[in-house]
Amino acid sequence: MKYSYQFKEGVRAARAQGHDVDASFKDLSQVCRSINGKEISKAVQLLESAKLGEIPILFKKFNKKCGHRKELGGRRGRYPKKSARLVLEVLRNAMANARNIGLGEKLVVRHASANKQNIYPRIASKGRAMRANYETAKLEIVLEELK
Repeated sequence: MKYSYQFKEGVRAARAQGHDVDASFKDLSQVCRSINGKEISKAVQLLESAKLGEIPILFKKFNKKCGHRKELGGRRGRYPKKSARLVLEVLRNAMANARNIGLGEKLVVRHASANKQNIYPRIASKGRAMRANYETAKLEIVLEELK
């Protein structure tokens, strides 16, 4: 699969993708937005605590019927534990790729995004007219070396 991020000339970067992720792409996109532009040590710490449900993730989009969180200064947020765990797995994969190609220890998350990948129709059995879609997502993370 191709990356949506366009690499600049002469910049050393490591990347990782996750395909057919069984999670809400809306939650994944907000978790990715929260780590975008951060150093990997801070991003891993944020995802570890979000995975345990200790801190909420700010939802700037997809926040209808979403409660306000005191930790976020009264702004809307949720506790997406599953999404934080999946993004952390892909981030650790990108960190391993960076170590493998010889990048330094000072890395920053240059690009993190999640998109809807596939939609599979699910139909109830026994002639019931019930239908619900099963959606999968695609994750991608790009790490760049700090200068």
